[in-house]
Amino acid sequence: MALPLSVYFITQNEELRLPESIARVSGWVDEIIVVDSGSRDRTRAIAEAAGARVVHRDWQGFACQKAYAASLCRNDWVLDLDADEVLSDALVKNIKALFSGPLPDDVAGFRMRWVLSPPLPGHPFRHDKPKKIMRLYNRNKASILAEENSNNDRPQISEGRVLDLKGDVLHRTLVSLAQMERKYCQLSSEQARYMHFKGRRISSARLFLEFPVKFLKYYLLHRQILNGWFGLSVSITAAYRNFMRLAKAKELHMLERLNRER
Repeated sequence: MALPLSVYFITQNEELRLPESIARVSGWVDEIIVVDSGSRDRTRAIAEAAGARVVHRDWQGFACQKAYAASLCRNDWVLDLDADEVLSDALVKNIKALFSGPLPDDVAGFRMRWVLSPPLPGHPFRHDKPKKIMRLYNRNKASILAEENSNNDRPQISEGRVLDLKGDVLHRTLVSLAQMERKYCQLSSEQARYMHFKGRRISSARLFLEFPVKFLKYYLLHRQILNGWFGLSVSITAAYRNFMRLAKAKELHMLERLNRER
């Protein structure tokens, strides 16, 4: 029997990565929701073939898209997955075991380990710092704040505890450096618009420090130094994205001021 659990994805042009991710949940969850923001490839066809309900919604930022996808689910318990995330065998087994009996009333959600998974065997992008994220949660006790251009797509808990669940979410985030660069360009622009909307002012000192601090964070703390030349490339690209979100936000503030003075 299918578990009383809804899984939702947000997608755009994910025909390469979605098949593996959606296959890991097909057949044992009650429903799969895919909110697509205008894919021009086979993403919609792949999702529909897997039994998913596909709904179009123009892109409004990660938080808005995910909040909307969660609102379409018919079950209280939902699993939030990206197209580049694949559940490990252990995590699938433990989720099934969790739903084999009644879930505790005072639990809002479950954290699981989120680990880097290289795109191909032998790929140099192998090492990263794992972290724990809450991707399985009760919509009555946690929700995503839908703010346009916001990238804060993590559920915020209103009541209840968060427990750990053994097993990994395998993050197959990287297709190529070109894909990473395109994605980060979009992210930095969205983050800049959000910071400008919130009225955040960016000091020159913050701007000068952002790139070197973030580079060292990714290269050393996130252990990209272990990935050789590829890790160096990833660290520079990621630090550049952080720098550009601040630079773009500062530029928006400057343009707004100049327009007022005209």
